[in-house]
Amino acid sequence: MIKKITLIILLFCAVISCGKKGDPKYVDPDKTAEIKKVLINSA
Repeated sequence: MIKKITLIILLFCAVISCGKKGDPKYVDPDKTAEIKKVLINSA
């Protein structure tokens, strides 16, 4: 009886934890950095 209850609880926790995960999103570090462009005009 105790084994059945433990198995049910473990399966329930596994189903809940797997349901929380979403699609992985890749964040490009180059897009978050500021890129400053210097324009030099010579007359």
